[in-house]
Amino acid sequence: MSSDGTWPVTRSPDPTSVVAGIAVLVLGILLLLDATGSFDLRFGVLAPVGCAATGAILLASGMTRRR
Repeated sequence: MSSDGTWPVTRSPDPTSVVAGIAVLVLGILLLLDATGSFDLRFGVLAPVGCAATGAILLASGMTRRR
């Protein structure tokens, strides 16, 4: 309860933002591992991962659209 006696308004996180954040985090980790030499990323691997991340973001965006 806040000082004026009311309950604070809590909002649930936007699913599109959560999915986009996770997708960018995963892509960043993959690029970091590639830069350190842990494994070799080529276009044949990175392109489908990028397309999957974009698709996941668009899917989450379409499912949460308000009408």
